[in-house]
Amino acid sequence: MIATTNLTDNIDSAFDRRFLYKVEFKKPSCSVRKKIWLSMIPELSEEDASMIATRYEFSGGQIENVARRMMVDTILYGRELTCAEVISACDEDKLSNGKKFGINKISA
Repeated sequence: MIATTNLTDNIDSAFDRRFLYKVEFKKPSCSVRKKIWLSMIPELSEEDASMIATRYEFSGGQIENVARRMMVDTILYGRELTCAEVISACDEDKLSNGKKFGINKISA
């Protein structure tokens, strides 16, 4: 069995003993975050990706969530993938701690 968590402090010792191997993945460095941003949103310039990577210490999963949300917004609403739009999406993600639940209403 493979299990993942970002709440390792919440695991009791009896449950913890049942895992033979434990691998910890740290958040990516700024330079790696920049590469992830550029791979997920190639429309970003090197400078914009660097600024966003420095400003937001997101995990790879958080970056992917923001990028996916941006792509959906682009398709549904015809928005351009600008640096300002990415920053706005990052601010929303940061405020919600990545915990977005529910369905966004689409206005016709």
